Amino acid sequence: MNFRVMVGAALAAASWACGPSQPDEVEDFHFIEGTFIPSIGPDGNTVVYRAPEGLVVVDAGRHTTHSQKILDYATARGLPITAIINTHWHLDHATGNQDLEAAYPAARLYATRAVEGALDGFLEAGAARTEEAMSDPDLPEADRVRMERGFNTIRGRVSLIPDVPVDERMSIAVAGRDLELNVTHHAVTESDVWIWDPATRTVVAGDLVTLPAPLFDTACPTGWLAALEAIEAKPYERVVPGHGFPMDPGEFRSYRAAFENLVSCAEENAGAVCAEGWLTDAGPLLDKAAGKDFGDKEYAKAAVEYYVDQILRSEAKRTEFCAA
Repeated sequence: MNFRVMVGAALAAASWACGPSQPDEVEDFHFIEGTFIPSIGPDGNTVVYRAPEGLVVVDAGRHTTHSQKILDYATARGLPITAIINTHWHLDHATGNQDLEAAYPAARLYATRAVEGALDGFLEAGAARTEEAMSDPDLPEADRVRMERGFNTIRGRVSLIPDVPVDERMSIAVAGRDLELNVTHHAVTESDVWIWDPATRTVVAGDLVTLPAPLFDTACPTGWLAALEAIEAKPYERVVPGHGFPMDPGEFRSYRAAFENLVSCAEENAGAVCAEGWLTDAGPLLDKAAGKDFGDKEYAKAAVEYYVDQILRSEAKRTEFCAA
């Protein structure tokens, strides 16, 4: 069972200061901040690109409240959603696909094929646990509604399967907008997408970058380190994380250094030691996030301890998640 399930998210695994580098000041680029509330399951961040022929949505969140913000933006702009890109298959980034596709059935989904294995394995196991939990007659109705949404997403499958599989790096012109889709190997999941937008010099990183802590539920640190190195090679001005605030180059480098130190620490030390190191190394980022749900240092400490002890230091998990 993963850490986010342990703290109450039934199927988890799944606004800032003004300045020249902020996405709201970048033409044709809109940022929708997610939430990070483990007890109900988080919503990943969303980026919406406005292109000549419509809107391109990167990640659609988990809850209807989040996907509705995306739909409201499309309505306000009077433009259709023509494409959806999922950085990875975790449900806090992909459940909202169904809402966007219902409103805009012509929208095409771009994602890797890793979701196919997840639907038969990790996600199906989560659906089975959820089905059992929903049989409890004392389950609060609000919890039942949230669980049914995730359960139906997994068992329905169709809204998670890509129309356009992204198997390797590709440059696409979606709705008249040029984007580069980069594919990782064994990083956050078996394969993930991160997006390079040369027009705004923006990287949309998905869960390769997350606050308050990295989320290793299905991850391989070796591939993850390589992906962060590849991001650094781009001439970026901002990095949009899967959870947390958009980062300038200095902040991203701080995150990358903290991540590298965490992975190195886990080779020799137990989770408690590495958690203290993470709080020190990532402290300035968490301080900036203070007051946000993704700035919770107590959650960060507990999460890092769990991930180090149960995944990073587990030979079985390394074999499972890092298998070639």
